[in-house]
Amino acid sequence: MKKKMLLIELITGIIILLGGLMTYGLGIHNILPVPRPDLVVWGTTLVGIILILSGSDLLSKKTKAEEIEEYDERNIAIGNAAMALGFKVMTTLFVLVLFALIFAGYMNEVSCFGMIAVFTISQMVTVFYTGYLNKTM
Repeated sequence: MKKKMLLIELITGIIILLGGLMTYGLGIHNILPVPRPDLVVWGTTLVGIILILSGSDLLSKKTKAEEIEEYDERNIAIGNAAMALGFKVMTTLFVLVLFALIFAGYMNEVSCFGMIAVFTISQMVTVFYTGYLNKTM
């Protein structure tokens, strides 16, 4: 499952990065019906690079000792605790940035409701998956 997700991240990142670079190379970004066509190239490039870096673990070969250490229960618990803290920090920062963008006038209705929907769904998944894990474990 983890390898499939890494592969999906890697392939999606490459497609987004190449798509953004092609819009720049072909000059299509200037004729796109968006308010800031220059941000299309920057946005797709950055999102593509982030996804490629996230999925790049797939490209490295691990030694036997590294594989044993990866599946060690202590290391798994440490990784889960770090991800939980990262999720809490991301949630707090996301809400603060969303609040600042709304009241500074940089956020339109579609973007605002889209981001609120993403936030709500991620919180609901956390609650439901916690309940599921409590029942099964």
